[in-house]
Amino acid sequence: MKPVLREVRRFPEFVRWRNPLLILLMVLRETLRPFMYWYIFDIFETDLRLPGPEPYSKESFEVRIYGGNKDLKRAVEDLTCLDDLLPADIELRFSRGDVVAVAYAADEAVGCMWLTFSTGMELGLGTSWILEATEALRYGAFVRPDWRGRALHSVLNNTLNRYAQQRRILRTLSGISVFNSQSRRLHKRFRSARAMRVFLFRVRGVKWTYRKALGAPLESRFAVAPGFQSRSARSPMDAHRLWKIAAQLLSFQTSRRRESGTRS
Repeated sequence: MKPVLREVRRFPEFVRWRNPLLILLMVLRETLRPFMYWYIFDIFETDLRLPGPEPYSKESFEVRIYGGNKDLKRAVEDLTCLDDLLPADIELRFSRGDVVAVAYAADEAVGCMWLTFSTGMELGLGTSWILEATEALRYGAFVRPDWRGRALHSVLNNTLNRYAQQRRILRTLSGISVFNSQSRRLHKRFRSARAMRVFLFRVRGVKWTYRKALGAPLESRFAVAPGFQSRSARSPMDAHRLWKIAAQLLSFQTSRRRESGTRS
């Protein structure tokens, strides 16, 4: 019951960053989960040997980087309130050598982004990342709803890229779902060139998976093998609840547009 209530509370923020068509596509995908499932990811690469774009946030944040056993306790305290992270998720990531950049406003954690140096993280459907020794993968970006729209993502992105440079990393990578409107805003702002687009599609009954990459060969970045997960397994909601959520989301957005029209 708690996960459902949590989603209901996040309706307004969910709608704010996604258009109705995107919402319906996401709900359709989750509804068909028992029979088939799919992902579409855009892969971005950042060459750290070149001058990178500066963060464009007008706010002032303190950003700290945590990693290793010495930072585990503080990270658990500050991150369990962000993105539904569990202590087990954080411990798992730290045990792999991952680090996290956490942004603070008035000593309160308001956003985070993770960086892993380990090859093998699963992109989805048994397709795993391949990282070279001089590469790192940015993932798990999250900004608290009441702090979104302030370009905090650009601050976290810049901090981790500079940290990776200090570790003698030459390139950072990221995989952004086409459904993730918030994370895609950063790359649109910086006009980042997409390295490849990856399509993953699975029919569960016959255990058949289709993989296709555009822009570069799939095997140049990914291995067809189950990889490690970035968080503990979550139980998916059933189709009835998902459609109910979608209807409320669309209704909320329609009412907001009407209110905006009335004010204008």
